Amino acid sequence: MYTRLNRFLIGALAAWLACSCTLALADDQWQDVERIVAVGDIHGDYANFVAVLSDAGIINERGNWIAGNTHLVQMGDLPDRGPDTDKVIAHMRKLERQARLAGGMVHALIGNHEAMNMSGDLRYVHPGEYAALKSRQARQLRDDYYRRVLAYLRETQPDQEISKDHRQQWNLQHPLGYVEHRLAWAANGDIGGWVVEHDTIIRINRTLFVHAGISPEVLGRSLTEINEQIRGELKTGVTGAASLNESEQGPLWYRGLANNDEATEAPHVEALLAFYDVDRIVIGHTPGYGTIMPRFGGKVLVIDTGISDFYGAHLASLVLEGERILNRQRGTLLTIPTGDTELLPYLQSAAALEPAATALQQLLTRLPATPPEPRGQFPPDLYPLPDIP
Repeated sequence: MYTRLNRFLIGALAAWLACSCTLALADDQWQDVERIVAVGDIHGDYANFVAVLSDAGIINERGNWIAGNTHLVQMGDLPDRGPDTDKVIAHMRKLERQARLAGGMVHALIGNHEAMNMSGDLRYVHPGEYAALKSRQARQLRDDYYRRVLAYLRETQPDQEISKDHRQQWNLQHPLGYVEHRLAWAANGDIGGWVVEHDTIIRINRTLFVHAGISPEVLGRSLTEINEQIRGELKTGVTGAASLNESEQGPLWYRGLANNDEATEAPHVEALLAFYDVDRIVIGHTPGYGTIMPRFGGKVLVIDTGISDFYGAHLASLVLEGERILNRQRGTLLTIPTGDTELLPYLQSAAALEPAATALQQLLTRLPATPPEPRGQFPPDLYPLPDIP
């Protein structure tokens, strides 16, 4: 017993010493991190979540952290579209604890789907997400909730007749587990309370990470200001277009860095990088071609590759090691083109690893064999990314 205790204490001390090598500049900034791995939107797909982390060397076959002092950044959008959100979040929470003991760190960024679940926008919730949270008291909870709904309708709409099949239709929209889901995603609930402990935007070394992007309207705010406002809105239930968490120009929704014409957006990108004093910005949110897409000469990296089955199960992760900027696509490391590096060979290599990525295969048929100047960039209308929440 004491031997095991001593080993634990020695391991904890070693972890603490390893942590001291990484300089935390603030709660949302870190410097001198040796290795960063970033993965895009998961959308409730536990099998592919495990697969991409295993491929990246983050976890072992038992799902435990083996990445030492690596910083793992998950770009947000853990929930919706798939049935396994509860399992994914539980595993993320375990990895947060394990990484900290090993001298590493897990950053679970807030995405628009986390905010949607907390605010009650449930358009994309998979039926399996309700089923996973169903308790033994599910019927009783739902019956009680329905009685409250009826009381509210009779008080606020006394002249409205409630049809005989109202309950049946209501049940279809509120399956067993619905009440537990809403309780879990409340700001003081098990999942919602965990979400609001996290950041929307962070800086590690000279790279900025944010779920969707920073628009001209948001540029000029510090990381702390953005993070505190999003957390505050989610905690207090502030919604609407004027809120930062729901605005199309906000960091959870802005698609300009992924979709806008590069020539038009380039001045904003340069201003963004200068203001936050970084070399690149990494974003998720906008699924595209099944691989990591560099834009603006690699100054913007779109890493929502479509990891979930819903988007094609394209398993890739971003790896930053020193000066190396890599895409780990299905076990193969590809150097992501930056600056004047040609984009075409990179996309051809990615397409060979993702033969089922139809959009990427079609893109290659439209790209010129010799890229125009400046090298490495193609006209943006050749690869418009879909506008999918």
